[in-house]
Amino acid sequence: MKLLVVAQRVDSRDPILGFFHAWLAAFAERCETVLAVGQAVGAHDLPANVSVRSLGKERGWGRFTQVIRYWRLLRKLRGEYDAVFVHMSPVWVVLGFPLLFLLRKPVYLWYEVRRGGRVLRWAVRCARCVFSATPYGLPFRSPKNLVVGHGIDVDRFRPGGDRDPRLLCAVGRITRIKNLEQCLRALADLPPSYRLFLAGGTVTRDDERYREELQAFLRKRRLEERVVMRWIAPEELPAVLRQCSLFLHGGGGGLDKALLEAMACACPVVSSSAAAQELLPASCRATTETFSARAAALLSLPDADREELGRRLRGIVVSSHGLPSLADRLVAEMEKAS
Repeated sequence: MKLLVVAQRVDSRDPILGFFHAWLAAFAERCETVLAVGQAVGAHDLPANVSVRSLGKERGWGRFTQVIRYWRLLRKLRGEYDAVFVHMSPVWVVLGFPLLFLLRKPVYLWYEVRRGGRVLRWAVRCARCVFSATPYGLPFRSPKNLVVGHGIDVDRFRPGGDRDPRLLCAVGRITRIKNLEQCLRALADLPPSYRLFLAGGTVTRDDERYREELQAFLRKRRLEERVVMRWIAPEELPAVLRQCSLFLHGGGGGLDKALLEAMACACPVVSSSAAAQELLPASCRATTETFSARAAALLSLPDADREELGRRLRGIVVSSHGLPSLADRLVAEMEKAS
């Protein structure tokens, strides 16, 4: 199969979307050719059967120019793809559908966020199938929704090294849906020797306001010296997850990829996310009210119990959310219509 993939960014160093570089490589192993179209393109090192095109966002091109570029690429390269896979951007499904319908090219959407408006509903109508990691991936029911699990690079995210018994971490964009204040409260309830590394940054103005609110909380609780908040490059993340002793996750929405990456590194986790509750062992599940107590209980586990928990968490990811099995499933589903 020849596959055209539409992504927000093709950039292995992007702190949020850098993981998708590995998805493209996995598609390349299973497809004759892969044509990757990114709204923005940065650093990449992909197999020879992958070609990369940009819609020009990194050059400062506006939305109208990007749309025209998108339409031209779909038409010009129509002989170079059999199906279209759109990652997390319903608008490109809707914008491309009239032309793709005329060209008889099926379009598929990957979506894993527990929110979405009118554009998402139109995209679901246009798409042949909507893939999600969990039943929480779409904010509404659809017969087109197929739950396939996440795609974690379990060779890259693996156990190893010595853990700092006093280091906690949280990973992801600093935005309200992540409920990061819950993580800060858990830290505040621990002895002063514990520290938190929050590997993330802001994107929108509301994110900036939220970051200021978090910093105000840190000042009020005198936690400034115990918390570091900053972006890190994707290649740094596995080492961070191998070093910390507990991963804190209070996020809402769908099943968070960062949580699974921590589990793949055999790092104990505590989560109050509804999407994660069925996946996790009972000792790792929390509510807003029990989050701090659950974190303290996990940190107090004997070493042997912590190691056993880590092995169990990694096993969950390898068996149900590994990238190889996900890529196999996605390609097999798309080949049915190509």
